[in-house]
Amino acid sequence: MCVPFYIGDTMNKYIEIALKEAKKSLKTDDVPIGAVVVENNKIIAKGHNTREKTHIITKHAEINAIEKACKKKKTWHLDNCILYVTLQPCQMCLETIKQARIKKVIYIAKQEKKSNLKNPDMIYLKNVENSSILLKNFFKSKRNK
Repeated sequence: MCVPFYIGDTMNKYIEIALKEAKKSLKTDDVPIGAVVVENNKIIAKGHNTREKTHIITKHAEINAIEKACKKKKTWHLDNCILYVTLQPCQMCLETIKQARIKKVIYIAKQEKKSNLKNPDMIYLKNVENSSILLKNFFKSKRNK
């Protein structure tokens, strides 16, 4: 749910930095999107869209910023962080944000078009136990520590 609010001086500063990041994308003909990860009013990472530059589909601004933040903090838990981004995150980025446990995302532009991509065929292979056993054993060993 999107809740509009007044952008104070501090938030405006982070949005301005995200916009500067977005402009970096233009140099490589990438979609100009920028993101900033903030913790305790301190910038811990910035990122911009680099899909065209890297030829890697997942290199969205949000994911680039989150990866840098995780590396800097030496953890993937970004519970106390806020993500400022210049465009409403796509579904892939939202899932990454959830996985990183970021609780708040502030963006300044809404997605204009909704994705009309069809879901790929999904095939579940029954009676193949290797993966489920591997996963169960992994989590069991983590709980027993």
